[in-house]
Amino acid sequence: MKPKILFLHGSGTNPFIFRIQSRNLLSLLSPHFEPVFLPGFHECAPGPGVLPFFEGAEPYLKWLDDSSPSEEKVCWAELDRLVAEVEKKGPFLGVVGFSQGAKAGMELVRELERRGREMRFWVGVCGTVPFQGGGDEVREGGWKESLGLGRAEKTESFHLIGGEDPWRGESERLVGFFGETGRRVRRFEGGHQMPLDKGVNREVVEWILGVCRM
Repeated sequence: MKPKILFLHGSGTNPFIFRIQSRNLLSLLSPHFEPVFLPGFHECAPGPGVLPFFEGAEPYLKWLDDSSPSEEKVCWAELDRLVAEVEKKGPFLGVVGFSQGAKAGMELVRELERRGREMRFWVGVCGTVPFQGGGDEVREGGWKESLGLGRAEKTESFHLIGGEDPWRGESERLVGFFGETGRRVRRFEGGHQMPLDKGVNREVVEWILGVCRM
């Protein structure tokens, strides 16, 4: 049995789509790990860039409604549901999340640490930051409020940030939600997407193998 890695897709996609988006990373991970893709909890409209290529690949799913801090706080009452899914389908060495899935993964590992049960690593690709919905003032106060709940200090993190990603600022803020000693930041050429460059994907896999000492 290979050790498992949890994969959490972005908003407006689903496990089928995320598996295709992650194909370059998966080709390098598969000899060592078993990827497990969980579906988001809520149906929604297709995400950016999903159509027309993935037309007919419904349902499109998301983990939470993050259009405003108040809506997001309601959805995070479901964090116990995500923890339960992880405990049922695990154990997992780590989590790979894209966009909203990276944020969901961050909240997951932070909650696991609070409960004394942590994963070894978190990989976030073009992640968004908690409570980014609403106007500028609301966003600024929201993510700082969430950061005040504490960092994920025991989980090592690898942050992949697209240089042309319109949500790049979100990804940069998300770095601060992890402890300084165990985090790594890699900026790559591209937009809001999983990196296509083989070198970047190889770097991620080598880092994961090192963290897991395999």
